[in-house]
Amino acid sequence: MKKQAYYFIQILLFTVAFSSIAKGQTTISGKVTDQNNKALEFVNVVVASTNEGTVTSPTGDFKIKTNAEFPVTLIATFIGYNKSTITIKSADNATNISFKLKQKAEELDQVEVQGRLKGQSFTKINAKTTMLLPDVSGGNIEGLVKSQIGVSSNNELSSQYRVRGGNYDENMVYVNDIEIYRPFLIRSGQQEGLSFVNPDLVSSLKFSPGGFESQYGDKMSSVLDVTYKDPKEFKGSAKASFLGASTHLEGSSKNEKFSIITGARYKTNQYLLGSLDTEGDYNPTFFDVQAFMTYKFNKKWKLNALGYFSNNTYNFTPTTRQTTFGTLGDTKNLVIYFEGQEKDQFSTAMGAASLSYIHNYSNRFKVTVSSYQTFEEENFDILGEYRLEEITPDFSGKSSSSKGQNIGVGSNMEHARNSLYGTISNLALQGKHHISNNRLSWEIKGQKEFFKDYFNEWEMRDSSGYSLPYSDNQVDLVYAYNSQQETNTNRLTTYIQDELPIETNLGELILNFGFRTNYWDYNNEFLISPRANILLHPNNNKKVRLRMAGGIYYQSPLYRELRTPEGILNPDIKAQKSTQIVAGYDKYFTWNNRPFKFTTEAYYKKFDNLIPYQIDNVRVRYLGENNAKGYATGIDFKIHGDFVPGVESWFNMSIMKSEEDITDDSYIVTHKNGETETTETIYPGYIPRPTDQRVTFSLFFQDYLPNNPTLRVNLNLLYGTGLPFGPPQSDRYMAVNRMPDYRRVDLGLMKDLRGKNPKPNGLLDEFWLSLEVFNLFDIQNTISYFWVSDVNNQQYAVPNYLTSRRINLKLTVAF
Repeated sequence: MKKQAYYFIQILLFTVAFSSIAKGQTTISGKVTDQNNKALEFVNVVVASTNEGTVTSPTGDFKIKTNAEFPVTLIATFIGYNKSTITIKSADNATNISFKLKQKAEELDQVEVQGRLKGQSFTKINAKTTMLLPDVSGGNIEGLVKSQIGVSSNNELSSQYRVRGGNYDENMVYVNDIEIYRPFLIRSGQQEGLSFVNPDLVSSLKFSPGGFESQYGDKMSSVLDVTYKDPKEFKGSAKASFLGASTHLEGSSKNEKFSIITGARYKTNQYLLGSLDTEGDYNPTFFDVQAFMTYKFNKKWKLNALGYFSNNTYNFTPTTRQTTFGTLGDTKNLVIYFEGQEKDQFSTAMGAASLSYIHNYSNRFKVTVSSYQTFEEENFDILGEYRLEEITPDFSGKSSSSKGQNIGVGSNMEHARNSLYGTISNLALQGKHHISNNRLSWEIKGQKEFFKDYFNEWEMRDSSGYSLPYSDNQVDLVYAYNSQQETNTNRLTTYIQDELPIETNLGELILNFGFRTNYWDYNNEFLISPRANILLHPNNNKKVRLRMAGGIYYQSPLYRELRTPEGILNPDIKAQKSTQIVAGYDKYFTWNNRPFKFTTEAYYKKFDNLIPYQIDNVRVRYLGENNAKGYATGIDFKIHGDFVPGVESWFNMSIMKSEEDITDDSYIVTHKNGETETTETIYPGYIPRPTDQRVTFSLFFQDYLPNNPTLRVNLNLLYGTGLPFGPPQSDRYMAVNRMPDYRRVDLGLMKDLRGKNPKPNGLLDEFWLSLEVFNLFDIQNTISYFWVSDVNNQQYAVPNYLTSRRINLKLTVAF
């Protein structure tokens, strides 16, 4: 551990020192405004045919340091505005550059959305950074999300993430205003394939960890808002690595009335899974294809269509496993020999279309219809025969046998025949209106949900010839679930919200307020969810923003929350309730003539009608009753900017505490005083929630060689304190132990094969060769536990470790 810490400190010192070396660059500076000379923030300004660029500050200013030889071409792009280019002939003309962007009349609805989100609780993420991020996800957008403020994760094999004490099911994803769903039966990161969002298709990406507006749906934790591209010219890309491959094409007709962007991806975890303790034949295959099309009938009418298909299969035949665990003075060794196999399949498809009508600048309408379908199968029969050994340390310096004293033998048999078929279809009517200074928006959506679920799963365990749990009369199983359920329900949701700028003596105040309603005919529950956001730009400091958000966030059950662990549906289930308040502070500043932004947010969330759950790997198993209350509170910090000129890096730190009180849990303790016995009922009270990760830290750092930006280094670091866990099939109050801290560093080295000064009109826009080192320090991170018993019936939690160090080679081409 000390050696790993030493190397970690050395690499951080190296990268910081590396970034401080003078680059000998030319500084290009200027300002971006609209046609009314109003400064535009978050405009992308890049040097053509390079990776050098930045985004504008709240005052519209920008600075870029470039190694490119003059003349150079600057490109400014912003959602809802026409692209603008300026050619600078020499370094003497590199200051006071002025861009004046012109709005696209046919995209006024997108402009309004951008204006609204810019002032509220969202962080803009550059989707192109997925190409730079060294991450085993193979380019999933979620790899970037995991390094955002308030987000935590302890599983590199999974694209799922937790936000401020919530679980995976509490996060929403929207693509072009369409809510996206994920498979329901996945229980481990090994089974997961590609997430829905394809980064090659993304135009803009925004993330909110809480306190979001009424327009976003009925979940309690976060929103990832994605907009796909509306391309204007022919482009494409291709990527290939040891983890898979992807390609995409985009283009439009000559009159730009029709455009299409499509992408296909293939991924396999076989190379990564080969580093796990359990050896065997891993055969995971994940594939998806999707397309987004736009047709503009005229300046008023526009049709969008989105299609998606994904097929993920996971076949696994285990052979052996050997895991050494414990401490130096108390070391155990577990050896398991397997028979059997696992075969899983997850097939999902989605189709959506929206028809937009722009009556005028002040009134816009959109009708959206979408349908999501999933078919999932999980089948396994695996017998494991284990031997548990106690290893006696040998301090004599002589070599010792790898075998220890046998303290337990046994076997376990796991069986599952689970399948689920589900469809979610909806029809929505949306309106946006600009009335004086008010921006009013509303939506009415009807949704139909159908699920058919077959659930047959059991586990038998034997220890030293006795079945567990032990009985004199019969052979009992650890658990046995068998059920078949079907639901056919309807849901009606609405929202209305208004955004109003107000000039005050303190500064410009932007107020966003509204409410949502939700009715579900399964339990006849009607919900009203008021929400409000306030943003202040102080007059005395335009580089500061003060934010406050709050409201009630209901999460009505979808399907899994209805089902108890035994597979029984609870018809009396109610929506979980989160009452939130979030306070935020943003500070824009410059250091060493480079732009930076500091953000901090403090929050408190009060939970009512909670449905307790247990987590094993990425499987969330709900207990099926609203019998808990709880809270989550914490504070987040983030600083991001050009620590190295022209490239963005960021640091995040979060401190959080989340607990719950299950109202009807208790246990009885017997006290003996001589021959007298008394009993006492103990109520555990507040206990840590399964997602109670107290401290998390993440870092993404970019650098390049002095005077040669074609050679780059990218560092991605994640740290999180341990999560609670307890014995399997036990009461929730017993989950008070803590896993070891999650620590991971991934390193990427990149080379631009186009050379130091690529031609502006060259064939290739990108041509990168990347060498990635995953889990640089080869740290053993724990995701869950396998429980075994010795001859004295003492239980041991054997850690299930995640992936070890792996090297990946990746080639990226874009044209």
